[in-house]
Parts: sequence; C-alpha cells; structure tokens
Amino acid sequence: MPRFMAVHTLPLTEADAKKQAENMPKFPAGFAWKQTYCDFAGHKFFCDWEAPSKEALAQVFKAQNMPFEAIYPVRLFDVAKAKFVP
Repeated sequence: MPRFMAVHTLPLTEADAKKQAENMPKFPAGFAWKQTYCDFAGHKFFCDWEAPSKEALAQVFKAQNMPFEAIYPVRLFDVAKAKFVP
C-alpha cells in the first residue's frame, strides 16, 4: 500500500491529540492512519498514512473537514539496515 506524510497545522494540545485519536471516525477501506509526529509548540503535525493515492487521501481529509497543507508520497528507509522497507 502506498504511504504518505500529511502535514497539518492545528492548535492541539497533547490531551486534544489523544482525544482525537480515540474518537477518530472510520476511514474507507484501504486507508490507515499509522502514526503522527507532533510539534505542539509550533502546532505542526506530520501524519503517516497508508492510502490508495494522494488524491484519495486529500478527498478523505476534505470530507472530514480536516485541514492540511500538504501530502507527500514517502518510503520508509531503515537507517540501521541501510535499506528501504517495503
């Protein structure tokens, strides 16, 4: 499944982020929110997703009124093994 990094600017606290994750709506088949890197001071959130395409992920965000600045296609690189992870 293709992976994407979505960038969001949101005024969330740690408690808000936990609550949002606990109450996340169901996503269509083929979409999975994997993890998020959080910069609470800068209100930036970098979310790792599996999705069929960048365009499809953008449509899901728009349907759920989730603001985003960018979505980047990414591949995971295992530094310790010096290789890309499928």
